[in-house]
Amino acid sequence: MKKFLSKRIISIVGLSLMCATAAEATPAFARQMDMECMSCHFQTIPKLNSFGREFKMSGFTMTSGKKEIKSALNGGLALPEHLGFGFVLKARIHDTKVGNPSVTDDHTTFSEIFDESALLFGGKISDNIGASFELANGANDISVTDENGVVTGVDNEGSGAGISGKLTFAKSYSFGRLGATAFNTDSLGVFSGTEIYSTGLYRPIRQFENRKKTNIFQKNGIGDGSASGVQVYYSGHGLYATAGQYVPGYGQSIDVSIEGYKDFARAAYQFGVANFTVAAGGFYIGGDIIGVTQNAADIVWTTAADSFDRKANGLDMQVEGSISNMSLMITGAALLNNKYSPSGSKSAAKEDRTGFSFDAQLNPVSDIGVKVAYLSHEDKRVKTKDESIISLGAEYNVAQNVRLCLEYSNIDYPNNSAKKTDSDLLLMAMVAF
Repeated sequence: MKKFLSKRIISIVGLSLMCATAAEATPAFARQMDMECMSCHFQTIPKLNSFGREFKMSGFTMTSGKKEIKSALNGGLALPEHLGFGFVLKARIHDTKVGNPSVTDDHTTFSEIFDESALLFGGKISDNIGASFELANGANDISVTDENGVVTGVDNEGSGAGISGKLTFAKSYSFGRLGATAFNTDSLGVFSGTEIYSTGLYRPIRQFENRKKTNIFQKNGIGDGSASGVQVYYSGHGLYATAGQYVPGYGQSIDVSIEGYKDFARAAYQFGVANFTVAAGGFYIGGDIIGVTQNAADIVWTTAADSFDRKANGLDMQVEGSISNMSLMITGAALLNNKYSPSGSKSAAKEDRTGFSFDAQLNPVSDIGVKVAYLSHEDKRVKTKDESIISLGAEYNVAQNVRLCLEYSNIDYPNNSAKKTDSDLLLMAMVAF
């Protein structure tokens, strides 16, 4: 029996150390806490409530107090009795219409069956160390079209099957909690390590499923893409603050000859107003990555080349509470500065894209929600690419681990008289167990 336990403990530690971000809707966390899934979530999974945010800041180490597998050494392993595995399955049907009479085939319907589906592991490893990671099959590259419907490139939604995740050390003191996280991800962005709010800085935690039509951070690649790095953070007395360095590439396939690291910082302050919890904050991304020089003129870039010299900053806010016993969440995001070299080409004119978005979800009853969003996107280099997008949506929690979502977006191009209005309809189903 001891030999079996030793092998199991070694295997778990080895897997945890391989990763250093998984979707936060991990059913294993509910089993670790011996609580309902919605005890950590607000309105719909995976948006976090105050308890869910505290659980994440603890490095996923909070437990229900049930029996644990503990090391005899002080500070050694302290594993929950049940292994923290879970599955998340997600499927989408997407219908888009390009309002341009010059495009013959202007109507497209496609399905993403089991897109973003993953085998998840997460939870406590010792009293101050926890992990969360996923083994997933990333989505295929999706074609990107210009305002005339012409394919101009691909949007890399994931790099295929692989392990990504985070490993966190966190400790509480009288003045708050201090922590450090090592992370890597193929698609969830630089803020995947410890982000706790639903404003779009962390790809999985947002109000709308159709992220690039409803959230300015997601539309511009601020809260998604590959990233591998380390960070430190503080949480306490309403303040959440973190800073770190990263490489905009997936940790299992980074070109070791890349020079330099990028910097990032994030802070938010949370306070109460009447029956609402309000959070306001901002972020910064800076630094530059130098690729492998093959000759005097060319630089070879790896994945996420748009992110290599990106300089960006912005503000965000979140309001969470209830009106007449109906739960309400409002989020806002403003991208104040966002300049980068497209596709890593230093000789090309820098892209300069900013804008803002806000959205709201109101649940008339606990299991059903209605949503609205507005996004304004400004392309300072090519004004005809400016967009104004209005979106509507509905959510239905069939069960605490089964979610249905229907969303519609209307896209207008205010500075392009030759471009008609586009539309986008999305149906999504998610199951977690």
